[in-house]
Amino acid sequence: MLWKDDYATGIVVIDEQHKKLVDMTTILEDATKAHEEMTYETGKILKDLVDYVKVHFRDEEEVMKKISFPEYSRHVELHKKLVNEVRDILLVLKKGGRLNNKELLIFLQRWLIEHIITEDKKIGQYLLGNP
Repeated sequence: MLWKDDYATGIVVIDEQHKKLVDMTTILEDATKAHEEMTYETGKILKDLVDYVKVHFRDEEEVMKKISFPEYSRHVELHKKLVNEVRDILLVLKKGGRLNNKELLIFLQRWLIEHIITEDKKIGQYLLGNP
């Protein structure tokens, strides 16, 4: 997965964090190529990704508050939904469950790109006065 300029929101701090998230999903993708199911190593990378997502969501929500973004509450709910979905995945793994790496990557990459393009770009458009 590679960063594309089409993903840019126009908010530097958010775009830099999005780039890091894209890089982290690429690291996860590379680590999972050798294994069909999650390993300790890939589980650790996934946990690091989730931890960073939480930091990113916190920062992004602060930006939305500062600019009085009108869709703030709905956007926060989307963040909570993803965190809960990934938390459930991590619980399955912690209990010894199996998870297909390819399905996990597709889910994470699709969510990240769709969320950036359909939701996060709205923040930048609002801030720049182009809602």
